[in-house]
Amino acid sequence: MKKSSTSALTKEQHAAQDARYAQGHTYDYVIIGTGSSALTVGALLAHAGKKVCMLEAHDLPGGYCQTFHTGDYHFCAQVHYIWGCHPGGKIYEFLKRIGLEKDITFELFEKDRYDVMAMPDGKKVNIPYGWNNLVKSVCDSYPDQKAGMEAFVDVMRKLRNEFRTFPEKRTLTDYVRFYKYLTIIKYRNATLQDLFDECKLSKEAQAVLCANAGDFMLPPEKLSLFMYVALFGGYNTGAYYPTKHFKYYIQRLADFITSHDGCHIYYETEVTKINKDDHRVTSVETKNGKTFTADNFICNGDPKKMGKMIGLNYDYRYSAAGVVVYLGLKGIDLRDYGFGSFNIWHLEQWDMNKMWREMASVNFENPWVFLSTPTLHTKEGGTTPGPDCQILELASYTEYQPFKDAQDKSYADYVKLKLKTAEKMIDIVEKKYIPDLRKHIVVKTIGTSTTNEDFVLTPFGNAYGADMIPSQVSKNRIKAHTPFPNFYWCNATSGWAGMYGTVSTGMSLYMDLTGDRFYNPQTSPTDEELFKQLGVS
Repeated sequence: MKKSSTSALTKEQHAAQDARYAQGHTYDYVIIGTGSSALTVGALLAHAGKKVCMLEAHDLPGGYCQTFHTGDYHFCAQVHYIWGCHPGGKIYEFLKRIGLEKDITFELFEKDRYDVMAMPDGKKVNIPYGWNNLVKSVCDSYPDQKAGMEAFVDVMRKLRNEFRTFPEKRTLTDYVRFYKYLTIIKYRNATLQDLFDECKLSKEAQAVLCANAGDFMLPPEKLSLFMYVALFGGYNTGAYYPTKHFKYYIQRLADFITSHDGCHIYYETEVTKINKDDHRVTSVETKNGKTFTADNFICNGDPKKMGKMIGLNYDYRYSAAGVVVYLGLKGIDLRDYGFGSFNIWHLEQWDMNKMWREMASVNFENPWVFLSTPTLHTKEGGTTPGPDCQILELASYTEYQPFKDAQDKSYADYVKLKLKTAEKMIDIVEKKYIPDLRKHIVVKTIGTSTTNEDFVLTPFGNAYGADMIPSQVSKNRIKAHTPFPNFYWCNATSGWAGMYGTVSTGMSLYMDLTGDRFYNPQTSPTDEELFKQLGVS
């Protein structure tokens, strides 16, 4: 459908791609898709001297990390902040390996708060760096929660420390040393809610700690504790935003790949068939009639969907998605309304599990809303038409089916439901944060799970591939390697979700393919060392 695509290839660009294809290039790797994990493994392989061809169905690289524009405002589709950008962090070390760590740089969010949790009782609780600071911040607002918070943080610390040395590929010796991973063993099937209950945390403390449930696209009663520890703990050691915005990060990687001899990216080139013989994948065919061959193939697409093309069957539950309202503002400085280089997670009621069930059916009477201000995270311009213009992005959760049903009925019904949902979110922001917000909106674009399905080809518009429930975060999770020795998965489902997770996925596949193990998590900085660098406890 692509009702709002603003960057379709021109006839001249198509002709240039056709002319390149006619030259009959040969490749070491064909990569299906240009999402974050694909760009990571593609850049590393290109840097290693491999000839890489990437095939992208859309007209832009990046998948969920792509940046689109509406008028003169540029919005990153899904990503708002990341971690691991410090020396020793995975994203930094990836960029260092390909020589771009001084080109693609990052800005640290405010030291005293990278997230602000806005509670139903009107209190705003800062989420600072450092476990001790987290306990203090929660207890400053809710003093009777010290014992529970200390117990909660103690488990988080132990899991973070154990996972740092937990081997990705385990040997018999590792199993003998199980005593080193007792916390991992104990909580391997736990949800976040299980730990909340164990620590006897109040509804207030729980709300503070899971107000950012949208980062996981799951409520605490379903979310794997391990995934919570990974993400919350990651941001706890440093939350970052790219100095030149995500737009530059993605395009720079795409340009880096194609700057290498024999490496190409084809856009608006959707793979619709994967050919194989009895033992190997031999080629892929595209919707526009092209056939690409290579020694090896890497698929950035969904394993359940793409696996059917070669007889591989996977069974897992997809993650949810949500709705995002992208606002281009003019004649306003959001700092005058209390915004800054941090995010706000706004709750209208205490129980996130109840909230999640209500919002699934587009019931936005008492929702949560995420507020992000990317133009305040860096001084670098390039995403708005002028200095008196800023961007505000609002995000929340609802299921795919209501929007799909509306879309199937008529496009007018779909737009009506989108607008109704967006206006409820804007109403909350006007009431609680920016009384005259609508006066300053010059651009408004609304994305839903069906938008995701349209632009990124994700089944049901899912945000993170396989849902991050305990049973899908276990040893049974899909791996990169397949029964075909030259065909590999490289996506959120075959690794981990989010930008940090997908960069990790691309790095791991590259190291497996080449033996160039340039990153070792066991020698990376500990949380305590990173806290010291940040000047926190």
